[in-house]
Amino acid sequence: MSNFDVASSSTGGIKGRLRPYVWSLRSGLRTIRFLFGRFERSCPVCGYRGRFFAYANPLALGINFDSLCPNCLSHERHRLLALCDAEQSLFTGKDILHFAPEAGLTRYIEARKPRSYVTCEFGGKGADLDINIEKIDIESDRFDLIICCHILEHVNDRLAMPELYRILRKGGTLVAMIPLIEGWLETFEDKSRQETVEDRILYFNQHDHVRFFGRDFRRRLESAGFVVDEYTAVEPQVAQYGLIRGEKVFLCRKP
Repeated sequence: MSNFDVASSSTGGIKGRLRPYVWSLRSGLRTIRFLFGRFERSCPVCGYRGRFFAYANPLALGINFDSLCPNCLSHERHRLLALCDAEQSLFTGKDILHFAPEAGLTRYIEARKPRSYVTCEFGGKGADLDINIEKIDIESDRFDLIICCHILEHVNDRLAMPELYRILRKGGTLVAMIPLIEGWLETFEDKSRQETVEDRILYFNQHDHVRFFGRDFRRRLESAGFVVDEYTAVEPQVAQYGLIRGEKVFLCRKP
């Protein structure tokens, strides 16, 4: 019996061999069907109510349905942060530094009337300051609140965390959000898996990520001196606001 005959017989002949192609085509058609939303959601960042759009890196993450607010372009993490602020009043009256700011979230924060609001970006494009988070050229004890959402997976967090701690005032808070794998005890970071774009997409889900954080992310923050609290996406807010189940805002206080 030939290799072809063995493969055909083990999957039920030609029809069996075609089955995975049919399943994938059906999956693709369902993806197209819901690209522009399936359920009505609410956006706490801008007040929009309606369908959210699909958004993600299809080569790495797969499509996230009902992810992108078509009005302010908020993602799940931005809406979770807005909900956290609604409960804990993070921004009002604070001196704030915001890394890699997004326009919709910037408008939301400015509307909360902070005492001062400074944005920064490595390279400086579209922001107030050009800052290297691993070596911050700002005096110590400068800010009440630092926003650092989906930044630490791109950089050397062992260098960045002490710098963020240094420029916070006593009693100040670092708001940190990252892609987190709660099922992993330890963060996965392997320099041999970072050499090519394809490797970084395969192992870290994005071309410019250099690690996937595990549960030890909390310990890393604590090692830099922070006292760590958490705000978690739970139901019914997940369904109402289009959040990622279990995603967290880490509220890291400088004692």
